[in-house]
Amino acid sequence: MLLSGQLNVAVCPNCGHGGILSTPLVYHDPDKELLFTHVPPEMGMPEIEQERVVGDLTNRVLSSLPPEKRKGYLLRPRSFMRLDAMIEAILEAEGVTREMLEEQRARTALLERLMRTSSEEARRIIAQENDAQIDYEFLQLLSLNLQLAQAQGQEGAAQQLAALRQQLLSWTSAGKEVAARQEAIRELGPQVTREELLEKLVAAQRAGDETRIETMVAVARPLVDYAFYQMLSERIDAVEAAGQAEEARGLKELRQNLLDLTAEIDAEMQQLARQSSDLLEQIVNSDDIEQALRESLPQLDQFFMELLAENMRAAEQAGNRQRIDRLQQVADTLMQLIEESQPLEMRFINELLSTDYPAGTQALLEERRDMVNEELLGLMELVEQDLAEENRAELAGRLAQIRQQATGFLS
Repeated sequence: MLLSGQLNVAVCPNCGHGGILSTPLVYHDPDKELLFTHVPPEMGMPEIEQERVVGDLTNRVLSSLPPEKRKGYLLRPRSFMRLDAMIEAILEAEGVTREMLEEQRARTALLERLMRTSSEEARRIIAQENDAQIDYEFLQLLSLNLQLAQAQGQEGAAQQLAALRQQLLSWTSAGKEVAARQEAIRELGPQVTREELLEKLVAAQRAGDETRIETMVAVARPLVDYAFYQMLSERIDAVEAAGQAEEARGLKELRQNLLDLTAEIDAEMQQLARQSSDLLEQIVNSDDIEQALRESLPQLDQFFMELLAENMRAAEQAGNRQRIDRLQQVADTLMQLIEESQPLEMRFINELLSTDYPAGTQALLEERRDMVNEELLGLMELVEQDLAEENRAELAGRLAQIRQQATGFLS
């Protein structure tokens, strides 16, 4: 909320416009021992009244904590005249540098400028002039604002943001790459075979489309195995025997490229597995599982969920009742936190992603048929685009398959 500019902001549900609330604010971070206060000067509050309000708010913080958590810093809150100065101090404590903050402000300003520009041609010129600044982080910021608008029921703002996003996918370099990744995922289809994958990769190699190759390999990594390389080698041998030296050279380049890509993907997955495993152990062994999960929510992705499920199965096979209980507590608490923070449709999409495809997802879609509509498919597509932007092509591909499966329920 700090980086996206949503802290202490009110938005009109009708027009989608909003602004900073003129209201006292207290920020408390017990781990970093921070207690900040801000009373907007425009409230015109006398100094004595300010002290009373701040004292009341800080006393509420103090009384909400158990005695052992009450420390001296709570008696010395740091006051800020300007909200942006308080936000900078919070972000600095989180390791966000002033340069990073300035970059985010520049992205936010550019997004606001694009949203204010009603002429499509003028908007296109602005986008092309700022092509370098409209990068993956900018597109993620746009997507975050779109999700917030949808979650808050701001239909007008959501439609404008969705339209802008679609325009940037066709106007900008980063957008075109994201669109190309999405198209590559759709091209693979729901149940691609090794033979089909090979044909598509050869076509992409001939076209010099590295983005398509990278995306397809990431989505269909399990198919790029010994049997796949054997097929590719046989194809190389056949074209060499036919005297097609140029074709053979291109296929050999493709093979080496695939070897490099799969090695890179596997290394990243191993690193992610180590990080997720360490995080899971920290949470399992923490004194307060709910607090540990809340603090780690940004890192708890689909990979973490799958790792948690694997650990639960392993504990059951080993008959380790104590570990089973702790892992089950983690799973139950995590599901509660997810349900607290997500709209019903997002919960349904996450449930589909964690269900076996195609039989399990088909059964779940049948069970929740009343939820399968154009709005759900649109949200699926948006989530799919976000995943593609985050280079989580395999998960984006899985969601594309489920979305195609769900489309059949509308016919």
